[in-house]
Amino acid sequence: MPASPTAATRGAAPPALPHKSMQIVGGTAADIKDFGHQVSWFYDGAHRCGGSIFTNEWVLTAAHCCIGASPSPQHELIAGTALITPRGRARGQTVGLAEMHVHPRFDVHIYTHDIALLRVTPVFVFDAVVHSIPIIDLSGPPFASEPVVISGWGLLKEFSSYHTPVLQKVKVFVNDIHACRSKYLEASWALPDTLMCASADRKDACQGDSGGPLIYRPPGDTLDRQVGIVSSGIGCASKDFAGLYTDLRHPDMRAFITSVTGFTF
Repeated sequence: MPASPTAATRGAAPPALPHKSMQIVGGTAADIKDFGHQVSWFYDGAHRCGGSIFTNEWVLTAAHCCIGASPSPQHELIAGTALITPRGRARGQTVGLAEMHVHPRFDVHIYTHDIALLRVTPVFVFDAVVHSIPIIDLSGPPFASEPVVISGWGLLKEFSSYHTPVLQKVKVFVNDIHACRSKYLEASWALPDTLMCASADRKDACQGDSGGPLIYRPPGDTLDRQVGIVSSGIGCASKDFAGLYTDLRHPDMRAFITSVTGFTF
């Protein structure tokens, strides 16, 4: 964990994990037709973390979501539904977890290389709702101040015990990385270069959102791109500290994805 006692991961952590994870603060209900790439990772009947469909066989998530986990029948990946009650899950697609690949340089103390890939079985069936989301092209423009969207089933506010069963979304803005790093240094947390920052007034990811996608739609484009993975931060919707996201533009992330899946950028 980072030095600050309030530092937190954004996903729903199992009881054995010593850190907290997050859900959407300040958001609104999402239409699954706009988030067909969104995955809820269930363990033993409860939401554990978020994820995104990279291909019909592979799900992107955060490495810290994998702490203490290994493939077993208790793990399920659910897509195609915004409602993760038993009735809602029945309307979506549920697949099992066959393999788990964590970046070899992941460090839970500073959240560097916070990325993992899950191979599912059987594969997702792409249809009018369920689909993959492409990763951002490196040739795109700088991201400072650009609007991005986070989504998940996490807590609606910090210190709450209620995880919404309805998928939430919220728009935040990419922060200048140098200003963000300076602010986190005040809390004795030297951010690695694999993280990016995004925030908005009283809006953020929170416990239960870890592993979910940070998405961006380039100007003039009609398709969303995934630019980050919900990772960590200090508090939820803190006015001083932006949320932290694994930066999928970083060459280490792209090399890892290629090494595991064979996909080339």
